[in-house]
Amino acid sequence: MNKKSRLILTAVVLFLMAFFCVYVVSRLEPQIESVDQAYVKEHLGKPGFLLVDVREADVFNGKSPFEGAPGGHIPGAINFPSSRLNLGNAEEELQKSGLTKDITLILYCNAGLISSQFGEALVNDFGFKDFRIKSYRPGTMEWVKNPANKLEPEDHELGK
Repeated sequence: MNKKSRLILTAVVLFLMAFFCVYVVSRLEPQIESVDQAYVKEHLGKPGFLLVDVREADVFNGKSPFEGAPGGHIPGAINFPSSRLNLGNAEEELQKSGLTKDITLILYCNAGLISSQFGEALVNDFGFKDFRIKSYRPGTMEWVKNPANKLEPEDHELGK
């Protein structure tokens, strides 16, 4: 085998090893599936599914979190603020709130970042299965773009 052939073979082997390493590491990370508005609407209220707003209680109850973002929550959602995951009794609080490992949780926030992190914490720190966690990544910012979609309470702040 000449020098050029050995170089090509070495490059191919190194590429395959790097690809394999990236693939293995990516499979170790939780794979929180992003879902769209249609998925939320289709599964809202169905047995075995729970819609969870992970924003703070004041935002869930109608206060605008920041300019341009409405306060309030999607009708049918429960509130479990992401900050509660840092409490010593978080596992007990999850259970009390109905966030259990045997149902599918659809998590949302304003735009999806916090809900995705919340889902990863459930998988990494509390033993939830990643296929049971969904994140409505566009969150309330997208929800309100459809005039047919409402937020509760009716007198929520619009964030203007």
